[in-house]
Amino acid sequence: MAGTWEHIGNHAKPPQRVAEILDPRLPPERVRQLVELLYHRDASLSEKVAWRLRKQRQVYPAEFLKVEGVPYYGEITCGHNPWLRARLVDDLEIVRRQDGTETTTWKDRYDLREIRKKIVELKKAGISLPAQ
Repeated sequence: MAGTWEHIGNHAKPPQRVAEILDPRLPPERVRQLVELLYHRDASLSEKVAWRLRKQRQVYPAEFLKVEGVPYYGEITCGHNPWLRARLVDDLEIVRRQDGTETTTWKDRYDLREIRKKIVELKKAGISLPAQ
């Protein structure tokens, strides 16, 4: 899984896009917890304590993406602007340049438009899907 910082506008642009690479074999709930922890990594100590003591009043909890009302455990978002986005990816490659910097490329495992289309087709066929 690739965890990246996403943003709208240059004022919210994080210094690095890739926040973390996570083991795709981890259970989805564990990944959700890690994404939330990563989101708060640069918070002040008092913010971290408040977040851990009042998790049920979390302003930006990490959440599984919902497609047509159906939870999709292959993508998680957390935050506002910037926000963290973790999703399943394939063909992850790291390229080290001569100056020592690294770049990362991958292909998102699933196209959300395709997933949405399949869910709509299943609903039309009368197949009930788990809602959350």
